Amino acid sequence: MRRNGFTLIEMIVTIVVVAIIFLGIAGFVEFGTKGYTQTVDRQRLQNQARFAIEKLQREISHAVPNSFDLVSNNQCLSFYPIEYAGFYARREDTGRIEFVVGNELEYPHTFPTGTRLVINPSRMADLQNNGQSVSIAEIKSSESDEFFSVTMNPPSDSAANRHFIYRTNKVEYCITSDDELRRNDIVVTKGIDSTQSEFRFQDTSLQRGGLIHLDFLFFSGDERSYYKHDVQVKNVP
Repeated sequence: MRRNGFTLIEMIVTIVVVAIIFLGIAGFVEFGTKGYTQTVDRQRLQNQARFAIEKLQREISHAVPNSFDLVSNNQCLSFYPIEYAGFYARREDTGRIEFVVGNELEYPHTFPTGTRLVINPSRMADLQNNGQSVSIAEIKSSESDEFFSVTMNPPSDSAANRHFIYRTNKVEYCITSDDELRRNDIVVTKGIDSTQSEFRFQDTSLQRGGLIHLDFLFFSGDERSYYKHDVQVKNVP
């Protein structure tokens, strides 16, 4: 009588073949999973870098002209953000400056403590106490119109009669030794190589405004992304 079944050799061969097929499928799945994971990590790194650069660009573009300062071997960049901007008129008979602001205010308005006005800033010293800037804390708007008046006699005038109002607390971005980008000690992003990243400032010229060069190297695991980005300070004295 004939019996149906598998011999031991046939079973071993079958197991070996199935194992080889399984290993091939597992390797393919693993390769696809690794590719997907690397893509996600790369996308996360790119988004992180774009967010940091976009935030820096927006703030730098609307900073008071020539208020930039680099310290800690170009690892820290500080500047004064513009609170308000507008136009002014010099009253020679009274020695006062009358000015308006372009932003929406509720009138009557009083500027808080720590607020200063600067005209034609061409260097950092102009934002201190050398005549180009003045404190306007507690200055109130006119009762009859929406303008302000302050005693001031700046050594030089703005060609377009523009002024900038700022607070005395500066914004500071720093690349720390922990490979973090911080804004006033608040973490903006992580994974920025502190040994390969820096800020650089190119002063204004007759042909263009000031330029901030951002040289950043972002990393996540083995992934590296190097960014060289220039931000122009749009405001001019």
